[in-house]
Amino acid sequence: MEAEILKIVCANQGAVGTDDLMYNLYPGDSTTVSQVICNPDKFVLCCPNGQPTVVARARLRLCRAKDCPGSCRSLHLCQFYLFKGSCGFSLLRRGCSFSHELDSDHNRTVLAELELDTLNLYELRTLMLQSDNTLLPPICFNYNNGHGEFGRCQDGDACKRLHMCEKFFSHDCSCYRNHDFNAPQPLRVLQEKGIPDTLFHSLKAAYANKDALRVSDNKSGKGHWGDGGGGRGRGRGRGGNRGSRGNRGNRGTRGTRGSHGNQPREQRAASLGDILANIDTLDLYGADGSSDGEASIASSEGGGQKERPNTASAAVRGRGGNRGNRGNRGNRDNFQQLPKNRSTSDIFAAANNEAANGDDAPNRRQRPVRDKTEICMFFIKGHCIHEDRCFKAHDKMPYRWEVKEGEQWTAMSENEAIEKDYCDPKNTYSTTSPAVHFDTMTSGANKVRRLSTLNSVVEPTYIHTTEWLWYWQDDSQKWNKYASDIGEHRPSDIDSATLEQKYLENNKGVLEFKAGSQMYSLSFQDMIQTNKHYGTKRVVSRRPRFVSAADVQAKKLTRRGPANSAPVPDTWDKTQIPAKGCAKIPLQSTSDEFKMVENLFCKTMRGFDIISVERIQNKALWEVFQWQKNQMKTNKGGGAVMERKLFHGTDNKYVEAICLNNFDWRVCGVNGTAFGKGSYFARDATYSHNYTGNADVRSMFVSRVLVGDYTKGASDYRRPPSKDGGQINFFDSCVDDIMNPSIFVVFEKHQIYPEFLLEYKTAQLLVDIHGRAPVSAQKPAPQPVLPQQPVLNPALALKQLLAQQHVLKPQPVPAPQPVKQPKPVLKPKSILPSQPEPALKPVLPPQAVPAPKPGPVLEPTL
Repeated sequence: MEAEILKIVCANQGAVGTDDLMYNLYPGDSTTVSQVICNPDKFVLCCPNGQPTVVARARLRLCRAKDCPGSCRSLHLCQFYLFKGSCGFSLLRRGCSFSHELDSDHNRTVLAELELDTLNLYELRTLMLQSDNTLLPPICFNYNNGHGEFGRCQDGDACKRLHMCEKFFSHDCSCYRNHDFNAPQPLRVLQEKGIPDTLFHSLKAAYANKDALRVSDNKSGKGHWGDGGGGRGRGRGRGGNRGSRGNRGNRGTRGTRGSHGNQPREQRAASLGDILANIDTLDLYGADGSSDGEASIASSEGGGQKERPNTASAAVRGRGGNRGNRGNRGNRDNFQQLPKNRSTSDIFAAANNEAANGDDAPNRRQRPVRDKTEICMFFIKGHCIHEDRCFKAHDKMPYRWEVKEGEQWTAMSENEAIEKDYCDPKNTYSTTSPAVHFDTMTSGANKVRRLSTLNSVVEPTYIHTTEWLWYWQDDSQKWNKYASDIGEHRPSDIDSATLEQKYLENNKGVLEFKAGSQMYSLSFQDMIQTNKHYGTKRVVSRRPRFVSAADVQAKKLTRRGPANSAPVPDTWDKTQIPAKGCAKIPLQSTSDEFKMVENLFCKTMRGFDIISVERIQNKALWEVFQWQKNQMKTNKGGGAVMERKLFHGTDNKYVEAICLNNFDWRVCGVNGTAFGKGSYFARDATYSHNYTGNADVRSMFVSRVLVGDYTKGASDYRRPPSKDGGQINFFDSCVDDIMNPSIFVVFEKHQIYPEFLLEYKTAQLLVDIHGRAPVSAQKPAPQPVLPQQPVLNPALALKQLLAQQHVLKPQPVPAPQPVKQPKPVLKPKSILPSQPEPALKPVLPPQAVPAPKPGPVLEPTL
């Protein structure tokens, strides 16, 4: 289980909430989880912002010696390869001096000894960024102290440390200091260290985790990375000179705390073993029965003493400030009796309480009532161990609309209806009464707010997070989701998840991206998209994905494991999702999905009738497809993965197998290998039509395909070629033409989801409007003779109009007499006098049919 938990933590930016591990990912197995995360070689337990968190760590380092014989216990791997999965130096003539093989004998041995051999490159990169202090540049301390553009830093822009606000890494901050990795000074420093910009989105978490590990390492005795020194009773003292706090005396079993003095502003970090060792002395509950542990805290900046606000973030981070000489406190034997069974969260809350509060409980100042602005996901799922003491709002829905009446926020009655209106970007008002104005977040004269759960980008493993979607408005006032290829617009190379990630990093920044051949910039502050070439501006909207009460109930019944089960699309029929196998749902011809498939099909297919379009609902294939998409996205450093809707024609006998088990060219046969031995997909339906067999009713799939990064294919390819000549970094697919691809070859079936099954047949034309009416011809003579004129039946005249291009004026039927010369339909050519005239049989009048009256000549219909 330890290796599995470590893999989960590393896959989630190096840190996971303790409660999530115990009650969400491993429910009913909290004892084992507690034992596993007590291993100080792999994990550190801390409480940033009051949230008990597990941070991953490792003793692994990169070997810096180019000619190392292999006797070290460090990883022999190129730093650039670790960061990007590729190295530009390997393409040069001299090549790269370091290894690009993660699975070399030396590296396998080192990783196996540290029990890290189950981690992939992305997870290993996350672990090393926060464990190896040589990989990332440090934060400039002087920049964060003093005033002015550079604080106390004398080097200014030439400083080798990052000029970034240190508070930015632990919580949201709006101070005047820099919060952007793309600012000139941080960008230069990071580039000098070889950090690619594709990693910038994960640096905030990496620095926050590094700080948690640093705080833990500064404690001596328990941690293997500590520096020792400065005793705090049983070897728990912090190193260095921390000023004189006086003799605090005997605190029961905890002993003398020693010197504390001026504590730096840093978050509390402790191992679970430390906390459990002193559990009997922890004050789990305050004077009001709460375990939040807030108090008035003073801090020292620039030699002065300031009163810090009584906030949760200050308390739980243990900002002791200038605590000076406090003298002998004597014995503290008046601890409250505690229950024997305590949860891990209670223990952490008590640890924070002990760290943040210096005085006894009777002397604590009364805390104000906290305004809860985030919804607790554990309560939605069924149980929150903190109950009323939880600092998050408790609601059975992942959102709550509230109106401010006086000084009190009150829940609005039509919560789900307001949310449904809000999730549609075309709405600026709700349809409820009274209406909610979404742009101003007001209802009448009262303010309105929306509470929600955590962002899905921040916590991708939670099941009740809020997913935000991004839309842009076209000329017809229609809202289009980013990266969507429905309609006439080319899909962008960036999706909602990537936009949300960039927005969270800097909600006042500007992002550039590409759609088709056009470049665009998106201003998060103005929510305006601008075409870089034409200057066209579009309005952008950010709205959550709608989740109904039924959806919430369905999620409760689904346990999300480490694989991060993906939600099914909104368009699916939730009542027909089998646990095993698939369901094929017929689409109405008026539905948007049917029209989308029809438009794609009819772009290149004429003269065919669509019989039916069915949506394939296969939950297992969908989850694997989403997992593969996330893996490819991770390998790109969080960048968007190109996804296309493509055609695949097949024989009817393979349809059921594909719907159940996906495409497999080894089973379904190979119709072509010009660009590689894989599954072939086409941009145009006409290409796929050639491989649908000869049945009257033919089948064709419209599939989602993760084409990703592609290159020109070759007939001998069994997988995409390498990007850099190594054995790690490969293309995702192959194509016929890199500049204008119309054929895509995919070698991994997890990159495919068969979304729609289309059945069609050749259209039956009733009349060939370009053909001529059949005419009888005479036997050939020495010279060509034109056919005789047919006798028209007036009763069939209208029917013959549909089959003839020319209709002659009907003539009265004469009495039978020898015919000397036939009258042709068209203008006859003259018959040479030297040739004999052919004999014709007399034309008899029709029986019981009166001669038609002369009428006007009818014009042919074309």
